[in-house]
Amino acid sequence: MTPYLVPARWAGALSVALWAAATMANEPPLELTPMVVSGERVQPLAARSTVTAETLDTQQGLSLDDALQGLPGVFAQNQYNAAQGLRPSIRGFGARAAFGVRGIRVLLDGVPLTLPTGQTELDAIDLQSVTQVDVLRGPAATALGNAAGGVIAIQTRDAGETRRGEITAGVGELGAQQWRTEAQGTLAGNWRGIASARHSELDTQRDNANTRTTQATAKLQNDALSIRASAVDTTSQDPGALNASQRRADRDQAAPRNLQFNGGERIRQQRLAARWSSADDAWTLDSHAGQRAFDSRLPFENGGQIAFERRFGGLGAQWQAAFGAVSLAAGLDAQLQRDDRSRYDNLNGQRGDLTLLQDEAADATGLHANAKIALGGGWTVPVGLRFDRLRLDVRDRFLTDGDDSGRRNFDDWSGAIGLAKQWHAPWSAWLRVASSFESPTTTELANPNGGGFNPALESAEAINTELGLLRETDRLRLEAVVFSIAVDDELVPFELAGQPGRSFFRNAGSSSRDGLELAVRWAMTPHWTLHASATRARYRFDDAVIDGDDVSGNRTPGLPEQTGSLSVDWAGELWRAGGSLYAVGDLQADDANTTRVPGYATLRLHGGWSAGRYAVTAGINNVLDADYNDNVRINAFGGRYFEPAPGRNAWLRLTAKFGASET
Repeated sequence: MTPYLVPARWAGALSVALWAAATMANEPPLELTPMVVSGERVQPLAARSTVTAETLDTQQGLSLDDALQGLPGVFAQNQYNAAQGLRPSIRGFGARAAFGVRGIRVLLDGVPLTLPTGQTELDAIDLQSVTQVDVLRGPAATALGNAAGGVIAIQTRDAGETRRGEITAGVGELGAQQWRTEAQGTLAGNWRGIASARHSELDTQRDNANTRTTQATAKLQNDALSIRASAVDTTSQDPGALNASQRRADRDQAAPRNLQFNGGERIRQQRLAARWSSADDAWTLDSHAGQRAFDSRLPFENGGQIAFERRFGGLGAQWQAAFGAVSLAAGLDAQLQRDDRSRYDNLNGQRGDLTLLQDEAADATGLHANAKIALGGGWTVPVGLRFDRLRLDVRDRFLTDGDDSGRRNFDDWSGAIGLAKQWHAPWSAWLRVASSFESPTTTELANPNGGGFNPALESAEAINTELGLLRETDRLRLEAVVFSIAVDDELVPFELAGQPGRSFFRNAGSSSRDGLELAVRWAMTPHWTLHASATRARYRFDDAVIDGDDVSGNRTPGLPEQTGSLSVDWAGELWRAGGSLYAVGDLQADDANTTRVPGYATLRLHGGWSAGRYAVTAGINNVLDADYNDNVRINAFGGRYFEPAPGRNAWLRLTAKFGASET
């Protein structure tokens, strides 16, 4: 693996943090807050980032990007286009998804949000209720299956014992507005409950880009059981992507075909989830079930309107125990998904003739066992093994063009082994080697040559090696991680001339991802806190031929090879303020590397006042008014790669609390 140096523009912040480490050598170690992740008691030391409510409360709350921006090894696009959804990636996994989250397992209060095919939608999360986001960077396949890039574990607010509530109103430029209510308290017996309702709107600076979301969430819990119910109704327009000449002429315009065909979508979803733990935490059970109705309009006529009714659910069971020097966790996961999918012609935004009607089924099961063996002297050996089976089935019910029914099975073994050392002082180090996989979804398996599944598309497989060093105390957290990943059959998106905006997928031979991640959190004084991070990576095709062209040695598109962040926050008794600078290097928009997308730097400022029952928070996004792209659509036909981000914009949020105060 080629070594990398930290770019000079980040060296100042990192050298300050390293100096701080030397001056705090005698500080006691920090008691870590556990991640709500399956198998958490035997999770090995690994690259991990945590974002708490103190950070989230200072942000506008448009998307989960508020928690992910600035984390090492993490890069997210599409914060402002809800019709495509936030598209985060960890060490390159997920960057090439058509929309939403791919290659990353997402948990909400310990229960999977991710579907059996590995796809996750984040639209059902009330961001104002999130209290902590943990990001496990690196493979988690031996515990969670289809999680090649890592895990995003989201924890929401638990109900308190006193009856209280709050009302929040927010406004901002770009047509932003938000209204939210929340109430909580003790119910019968030892049950506690919390419920919220929220409505938000956003226009952004582009034409045809309005989004309206209404959602409701309720959580009922006692000491052993937590039940969570949610409902969301979202209507989003899609401004589409521009080519270079269109972007130069008017960066705020919508793509002409998106206007012509009224690009956009509507989502209605209801979900119920539960998680139970035994009194001694030896057993954990979780379950979830829901339904989702989806309608979208793509910017082309033939089959350009999509509709499906989805039913989904899952069960998980885990047992964990300690036997002397060995900690063991074993479990079973099972998930299912049923889609009744149809496509229609898009007649300038109106629904035309039926072109596809099919039933799709996805069933995933996984068996896993993970252990941590203590060798003495602070040395441990983590090992894990998991088997996953994914069955995808499509039954064609539109037979006028032939029967395109089909079935695909994907069987994958995942393994991991490591070596970790923890000193009496707050230092620890680890070496870990793990395999992982990323299976295609039913949507990604669409056959570019006609209906049914693409018979040539296979899962991507990866071998991950990671070496890390961590120092963590109450005042200082220092992390340095080197990773190297070898990927076979990477899933690559592309578009066809007659269907712009619709992605098909193919495998792309072998590729590699090597990099260095650095992160610092330093409580400099009781009032001042500094966070800094830097990522330097190399993402390359090693041996790949795509459409007859040898792209070996090219950069894999959609991924910057340098990112860095620096934030400083001040918090007093009543007032708080801060700012964060985020820098992203350039990236490539296509496999052939013919289109380079420039890097950028953005600055956020925020401030607030809170006293008793009232709070005011305000901020400015993109203070420097940087001209950059919120999203880059990889391998888009006709060079339509670019979705420009908004310029400088401000926002304001007011909160009033009522009822008893927590003690």
